[in-house]
Amino acid sequence: MLQKELQLFIHGQELKPTAVVAAPGETLREVLLRIDVFRENQDEFLVFVGECVEALKEPHDVEDGADEHEPVDISLTVEALELGRHRHVHFHRCRHVEVEVNFGGKTKHRKFSPATTIGVVTQWACKKFHLDAAAASDCVLWLCNSSEQPRPDKHLGELVEAPQCSICFDLVKEITPQG
Repeated sequence: MLQKELQLFIHGQELKPTAVVAAPGETLREVLLRIDVFRENQDEFLVFVGECVEALKEPHDVEDGADEHEPVDISLTVEALELGRHRHVHFHRCRHVEVEVNFGGKTKHRKFSPATTIGVVTQWACKKFHLDAAAASDCVLWLCNSSEQPRPDKHLGELVEAPQCSICFDLVKEITPQG
């Protein structure tokens, strides 16, 4: 049976998201070695497969939770790692990104996988601050002390650099232009 090549999306510290083509029988190491930043610093990186959504399953009463999204063994093949289903690969020096979210004079903390999107962090924060669906749909995250609003599909690992494995956000009502 002919093995079909897959398009994978590589996200990493010091890297803009990059698409690569990989064969199911290739090891993930072979695929990642095509990326200059990874090749030059491969021993420093942890590699995560898939997009982490663990925080969305966390009970309301848990404070200071942490993702259990484990780094993978990059000597395994693309097929063995089920990259045909996951498609996203993340490499980062940080095992976790410590996130602080401020809203209404209160702060919530959690350790997220670098493979977590801003959209997931936003949903988690809205849940932790007990916002109803209508209020939550109008909320976005801004980087603390700035007016920068990362896109919901951006990954935490794209926003932080080791050794500073932490980031602060303000949960705010989205400003929509009237017109």
